[in-house]
Amino acid sequence: VALQTTSLSTDSIIITSFQRAPFCCHEDLVTMPRPELVRIAQNINGRLPKALQIACGYDVEDVDIRRAIEVL
Repeated sequence: VALQTTSLSTDSIIITSFQRAPFCCHEDLVTMPRPELVRIAQNINGRLPKALQIACGYDVEDVDIRRAIEVL
């Protein structure tokens, strides 16, 4: 699985790859408990440039974490 993003600041394309899909599908994310959502966001963040990382702190609602994961 790979994500392709464009960096306007460097006028380049960034490819981020994962050894396996971090989650199955939308339904999987919807039913996922918060600890698992945070684990997945942290896993994704470990591969993303700082500017694209998903906020997943204590002050971030589950729905916002899900939304950020799905946007990717």
